[in-house]
Amino acid sequence: MSKKTDNDNDIVSENEEEMTEELNGQGEAESDTVKDAEDEKESEEEVRSPKQVIDDYKKKIEELDDRYLRLAAEFDNYKKRTSRQFEEILKNSNENIIIDLLEVIDNFERALAAASESADYKSLHSGTELIYQSLFDLLKKQGLKPIGAVGEKFNPSLHEAMMQMESDEYPEGMVMQEMVKGYTLNGKVIRYAKVIVSKGPADGDQESD
Repeated sequence: MSKKTDNDNDIVSENEEEMTEELNGQGEAESDTVKDAEDEKESEEEVRSPKQVIDDYKKKIEELDDRYLRLAAEFDNYKKRTSRQFEEILKNSNENIIIDLLEVIDNFERALAAASESADYKSLHSGTELIYQSLFDLLKKQGLKPIGAVGEKFNPSLHEAMMQMESDEYPEGMVMQEMVKGYTLNGKVIRYAKVIVSKGPADGDQESD
């Protein structure tokens, strides 16, 4: 009886060992399967990651390109708009000046008509002087201003010396005669005054003094 029990126990032990080994084998197989799946997933992530980075950069580049094109188009429209506005300003400015000049032309026509009907020199001179003054007033209103010359100290920023001459009246370095009048427009020299500059008295006059 005891032998049978021992045999039964041995059989049970063997069965338990077999089951344990089988379970361990299944566990190891499942563990290997999970590990393989994780490795495969990591491998897939490693493969996708650079592509994802490239796709992201491509998307950013496309966005920047689109933004650049929109900014370029806006800037081009801005240049065209400001150019049209500037042309319109110039056009209107010229129009206003021409309208003012029409009055001067009218005065010239009246003076010419009067000169053809009369030999009165004083009337002709008076009419011409009136036209000159009206024209000068018009240009003065636009910012034109004559440059002072005779009696002024020579200034290369305003005057252009055509020659030097001896003078008892004007000291050396002073403008003694104006050949062509100079002008500034809104403070900017647009034509230098062409002048003759004094060298001072002649040497003989200096010695006699």
